[in-house]
Amino acid sequence: MKRVGQSLLLWLFVISAAVWATVLLTYLLYPLFIHFEDLGGVANMSAGRLYHNYLRLMAYLQVPGMSFDLPDFRWSASGAQHFADVKHLFILAIVVFLITVVPAVRLLARMRRTHTRWLLVRQASVGALVPVILGVLMAVNFNEVFITFHHLLFRNADWLFDPAVDPIINVLPEEFFAACFALALILFELAMVWAIVSGRRDARMQQ
Repeated sequence: MKRVGQSLLLWLFVISAAVWATVLLTYLLYPLFIHFEDLGGVANMSAGRLYHNYLRLMAYLQVPGMSFDLPDFRWSASGAQHFADVKHLFILAIVVFLITVVPAVRLLARMRRTHTRWLLVRQASVGALVPVILGVLMAVNFNEVFITFHHLLFRNADWLFDPAVDPIINVLPEEFFAACFALALILFELAMVWAIVSGRRDARMQQ
């Protein structure tokens, strides 16, 4: 039972860390899309002004109690509700990360000292398949993966934005979301590879 609890702790830590790290890295990723996709031209505003709106959106999604507001975009009630739903998921990931980070790091440090990281290898080997499978599915048809993802996480259809009433969607292209998904999968895969390599090293030391 103790081992099950430790496994759950580590999975929650890795998943929440990958999600939050991806969110933070979009602060660097989005300016690239502004430049290469000419999103400022799409929104008919300067790149700096568009990025300011993105920062406001991301602050809303991560800061509890903050009101939804986009200085240069109008929005519908359903659009605002979808961002509120996304905010709940972001806050959940942040809370889970903050709760699990200290005990997870302590557990991993103890496993490193006792050379017992080999216990991670089997689960990490299975986990490493997830990004590969999802990556193949995304390469074949990202739109279908994106739609399925929304059906799984959201109870309503508010994520189906109408550009006429929620023009923010025009500057959040599908390619940007695909890059975010790919980034999250890469971070998760790196964690799995680390666990496998470290675990096999400890296993050799046990022999």
